This record gives sequence, C-alpha cells and structure tokens, in this order.
Amino acid sequence: MKRRDFLKTSSLATSAFVIGFYIPSKSRAQDITQKESSLQPNAFVEIKSDNTINFIFGQVEMGQGTYTTLAMCIAEELNVNWEEINFKGAQVAPVYNHFYGPLMITGGSSSIIAKQLEMRKIGAVLNTMLKQAASKKWKVRAYDVETKDSKLINKRTKEELPFGEFVVDLASIKVPSDPKIKDLKDCKIIGKPHSRHPKEALAKVTGKADFGIDVRVDGLKYAAVLHPTVFGAKIKSFDASKAQKKVGVIKVKQIPSGIAVIADTWYIAKTALDEIKVDWDLGEFAKISTEDMDKQYEDAMKKEGASMRKDGDSVKAFKEASNVIELDYDFPFLAHAPMEPLSFAAHHKDGKAILWSTSQSQTLAFGAALKILGVKAEDITYNTPYLGGGFGRRGAINMDFAVEGLFVAKDEGYPILTLWTREDDIKLGNYRPKYKNKVKLALDEHGDITAFDAKVASQAIFKGSPFAMLYKDGVDGAQQEGLATHPYDINSHNMQAYTMESPISVLWWRSVGHTQTAQTVECSIDQAAFIAKKDPIEYRKSMLTNKRFINLLDDVALKADWKNRKKEENVGYGVAIVESFGSICAQIAKVRVTKNDFKVEKVWCSIDCGFAFNPQNVENQMISSINFGLATLLSSEITIKDGATVQSNFYDYTVTRISDAPDIEVSIINSGAKIGGIGEPGTPPILAAVANAIFDASGKLYTSMPIKMV
Repeated sequence: MKRRDFLKTSSLATSAFVIGFYIPSKSRAQDITQKESSLQPNAFVEIKSDNTINFIFGQVEMGQGTYTTLAMCIAEELNVNWEEINFKGAQVAPVYNHFYGPLMITGGSSSIIAKQLEMRKIGAVLNTMLKQAASKKWKVRAYDVETKDSKLINKRTKEELPFGEFVVDLASIKVPSDPKIKDLKDCKIIGKPHSRHPKEALAKVTGKADFGIDVRVDGLKYAAVLHPTVFGAKIKSFDASKAQKKVGVIKVKQIPSGIAVIADTWYIAKTALDEIKVDWDLGEFAKISTEDMDKQYEDAMKKEGASMRKDGDSVKAFKEASNVIELDYDFPFLAHAPMEPLSFAAHHKDGKAILWSTSQSQTLAFGAALKILGVKAEDITYNTPYLGGGFGRRGAINMDFAVEGLFVAKDEGYPILTLWTREDDIKLGNYRPKYKNKVKLALDEHGDITAFDAKVASQAIFKGSPFAMLYKDGVDGAQQEGLATHPYDINSHNMQAYTMESPISVLWWRSVGHTQTAQTVECSIDQAAFIAKKDPIEYRKSMLTNKRFINLLDDVALKADWKNRKKEENVGYGVAIVESFGSICAQIAKVRVTKNDFKVEKVWCSIDCGFAFNPQNVENQMISSINFGLATLLSSEITIKDGATVQSNFYDYTVTRISDAPDIEVSIINSGAKIGGIGEPGTPPILAAVANAIFDASGKLYTSMPIKMV
C-alpha cells in the first residue's frame, strides 16, 4: 500500500480502542495536512473492553443497505460475528470524505465502490494487531494465535479470550503497514447473500430506530414554515399577530425561505401558519404553466445548441438513408417523495451548536451551519440518524431544508426540530428536471443505424453548484450521460444540449440523467430494430462491442426464455440494457395492455456490477429500483399551473403501489470487472423496457411520461 495514513487512538479511561485507517484517493493526496492527520476521533472501528464492537460510519443509511454490506467487509477480515457489530454515525471529518471530493456524501451508488476495500483493510489491520497483542500476552508466536467469532484463540493451549480483553494491549502494538486481505473467492461472509443487519432491521421494525423526525431532547421545540407556493415569489409584508396569540406559540420569525412559527408542538406550529396573512410579490413566473414551458423548450431547440457529441458525417448519412426515424420525448419534473418528510434539528447556544441532520452530505450541512450560525467547526456536534429514504433529495445541492432549520434555530437558545410537511416537499422543487428530447436516426438499406442525432433541452442541475465541473461548455452532465456515451457502434452523431432557465430548483433523482437518456436511447434503438424487421436483442448485439453487454443480454434472454416467448393477444415483451454508475443492467418486461391501461406482469433483470458483495442486497436494490421507476411510467409527474406546483401529496403524486408491483426475477453476474454501484442502475432500463413492451403489444410507442393510453 502506498500513500496511506494510519490514525489510532487509545483511551484507557474508557477502556476502548479506536482505529482509523485512511487511504487518500489520488485526487485528494494533496489535501492531506498535519492538522487533518491529528483529528480525533477519525476512526472506523471501536472495540470496548466489554467486547462491544462499534462500526463508526461516514456514509448515511437511508434504506440502501450500506451499513450491512460495509459491516460485512470489516467482519470478514476481522473474523467477528458480523451480526454483533453496532453502528455509530461519524462526526464530520476529512477522514470520512468521499472520492467525489473533499466532502462526506452518500450518493451516486458509490458507497461500496468507495469504501469496501478500505473497510476490508481496516478489518485485516485490527486482526493482525489483535493476534500480536495476544501473542505477547500468551508469550507465543503470532502464528500460534487465531481469531474466530470475536475471540482470540491460543492454538497451543486452546485458551480463548474475547477481543475486549486486549483493548489496553492494543495501544502498544504497531499498526501493520501492509495488511493482507482475503481473496474474494475465499471469503465466507462477503459474496454470500445476507439479509439486512439484524440490529438495524430489528430497530426499524420495532420502531426503536431513530430517524430525523424522531429527535427528542430536553427542551425541544418545534417549527413549521410558511413557504411561497409560486416559484420565485417574495414576501412584501405579513401580519402574524393572530398566530402569535395562539396558545403554545413561542415565536414567529421571518427567515430567507419564509415565515417560521416556533411552538411547543409541531401541530401548534403548523396550524398557526394558517393564522398568518401574507402580502406576496408573486413575480413573473406566476404567469407560467407547463404548457408555456413546453413551448419555451420547443422554441429553444429550433436554434443551434451546445454540442454534446459530434463525429462522423450525419448530414451525409441522412441524405443516403433508406429510412429515417424521428421521435420526440417528454419527461416531466419529478419529485423524490421519500417516505420520511424532510427535517433538520439544531440547538444553537453560547457559540456552540448541536445538529441532527438528515442530509446525504454531512459536509454540506456542516458548512451551512458554519456560515449561518457563525460557530467554529470544533464547536459543532453533528448527529446522523437513519434517513427514511432519499433518492437524491436529501443531497440537495442548495441544502434547502438544512439551511432553513439552521435559520430557524439561530440564536434561539433551545433545540428546535424544523419539520416539513409532505406538501412542502412535493411542492417546493428540487425536482428531477423536466426534459424535452428529440431523436433522429438514419438507417441504411440493411436496417443498420448510420447516424444518431439528438437534442436535449432541460434546466441544468450542476450549473453554478459546487459540482460545476459537471456543467461544461453549455452541457449539463445529466443531459448527456448515457446518451452521448451510449454503447452502440454507430458511425455518425450530432447531439446538442439546451440549457433552460426557471426559478424552479432542480436536482439529481435516482439514476440522474439516465432517467431520460435510457428511454431516449433504448426506445429509439428498438424502433430501429422494428423498422429493420430484426429481433430487438440480436439487433442490439450486432452493434455492441463490449462483451459484458452481450453476456447480459444473453443471460436475460435465457432467463426470460425470450426465443420461446408466447404470442398472446395484448401481451408484449420489451428489452433494454443500460450502463450506469459502473454497472450494466439488462431487463425484459412482460406487459399486458388492456383498454386505456397496462399492467407490468413480469420483469427479468440481469445485473453485472463486477462483484456482488451482498447478493441479497443487490437483488433487493434491483427490485426496489424497478418499482421506483415504474411510478414514472404509471403516474408520477409534477406539473405547473400559474407558477405553482399542482400536485401536493401521495394522493395526487402517486408512486408505485403494491398492486402495481410486478413479479421480478433477478440474475447476478460476477464478471470480475471493476466494481460498480447497485442503488440506481436498476431504474433506467425498466423505463425503456416497459415502453418497448407496450409497443410490442399495441404497436404504439409512448414517448411522453407518464404513459397515458387513450
């Protein structure tokens, strides 16, 4: 190992041994400072004298199973009963930073990619140190000591002692510089299917797990905020005299995002909002509706856009084409709608702050606290409870809900939990952008695609953000990923992007740009196969050069018995394959079309993520992603009328219901390729596979989402 940095601390007073193990990424090597190396407790594993083993976690757990899989990685090398490991959220410190940059963040399906090797090496380091400590105590060679089930065993005398007996001894053991980890094929825990960690699962199903909205501390007060519903609207004046007289109301204060009511209970705070009279300056956007935005997008695409990809000679290809396919796609704004409403709690008093944050990025929320509260970093205590779903929403670049909670609690002297209603979350933006796409394909006399032109119009997610490097030369990263980088061997391309502006804040949504490029590519390719009168899978394979794609298509076709699929009236089969977040996922959907409706009956899913550390979790994530994506085909959409969002809650912003969920069969291929993510890659292909299946059944390709059959 090179460029490593070990950090260890031992506290005899608490009889606990804590170790941190830090391998900086290449991009961050220059960021390491002496100050950073001395930060404490920068640690990942804590062993106490009572044999308690705590896993100190820099990532957040929002249902994706990262706690379980990374605990498995440590346990594999440490040789402990992984079910006995406890979890503790980490404080904000550089040692927990992600390879995305100098920040702690959970997203991009990257937790296992970023942390698995680090966790395994930490386990191996501790294992070696424990053996050395035991060999000194027992006066035998380290070779004569083995670890098993959180115990050290003297192979000569058969004496056994728990790890906790060596907490003090560990402090005098030199940290090994080259820990050897197991070959993946030799592992007994990782690579095998495991259900969710029993301690996490038990806490959640018994209601004992603490989520963000569960913060309860002495003296806690609650806040609700009156927000403008028209995007871009501002407060001209307001009268809160009636609200302030309400029993239980402590304070009404204006903050940058609206008017906050602080009260003894959240119900009192929420109902007091109804007593506030506001004179709003609604602004120009109050005249805008979805139809107006549609026209703006169409008008923009009549002009020359920023180039996403240009190669070959598209003009010549279209002149010589035997067939030309032109398709228009419409993708609406989408809300994330996590089950747990957004919240942020803070206690700001005497120049210090305690935070309870449900942000996917501890660093961004921490930075907001530094700026808004004006406290020193060392005077902030940061707590990370469980997150009740995120899908990208809690990683909001603007940290809207965290910023709001900080402004509410600033200088109040008591802890305040600021809780959003679901209506707040659905109506206030940070949506997946609205996209309008145009595709034009040229086919030669054999039905082969000779040119692929495309236009994508949307607001930019990354422009002007801390991730501005992903907005370059007028092209947003989410506009082009999976489109300009599609896997098919086609000679000519001319792809352009258009950046639209509006006061609606936009954000990444589970699988980010692939949520619109998957359909743009895979439905268009399917139409080409239909025109060419060729089998959709064989047609794709003829244009693919990456064997992983071909293997996955063969695998999913085998699982679905594609060649022998039955021809039934009103039943169709559709296929799609998409690479995202380092993994490749192929899916076949079986769909039954009824009068003005459709039902997805079965989905076969094949995933190649390099190596499945926890196959059970990979399968769970595929099932979750498929059902998550189905909602956008069935019903989910955010529309705008008079500058405001029309939808407000689950009754009119519908997500996938149990009755909508298809039978799903998942096949996992351990190709040995570079490890990829699993949280998001299952969503993009289902969006195209279902649309292609409906076309197979009905002869009509739906390119506007959600699909409205008339």
